[in-house]
Amino acid sequence: MCLCLSRAELENKMKLCKKIWLRYHIRKYERILLDEGIQEAAFRGKSIHIGLEKKMIINQDPFQRICLSQNQYGQTDISPLLALGAEENPEIAKRYCVYSRLLERMNRN
Repeated sequence: MCLCLSRAELENKMKLCKKIWLRYHIRKYERILLDEGIQEAAFRGKSIHIGLEKKMIINQDPFQRICLSQNQYGQTDISPLLALGAEENPEIAKRYCVYSRLLERMNRN
């Protein structure tokens, strides 16, 4: 039984491992930024509205509201909360952006 791999097979396996590693870290940093964004929104006294449902109502003022829209598949756009988290953790936000771009570039090729 030979465990030798050709150069092309080895490169494909390395690309797959790198994609898995990038996805893991993107999710990890996204979670950190999301948690920080929710905490910052609560600290600033902003209410979070998801679609038509009202979640985490802190303030009734319409100018202190963060609206998270939903698409047709029910997925919620969390970018406003990620932006609040990025203000608090610029280094993690930088890693999140870099890793996301790397993964996009790898998927295009």
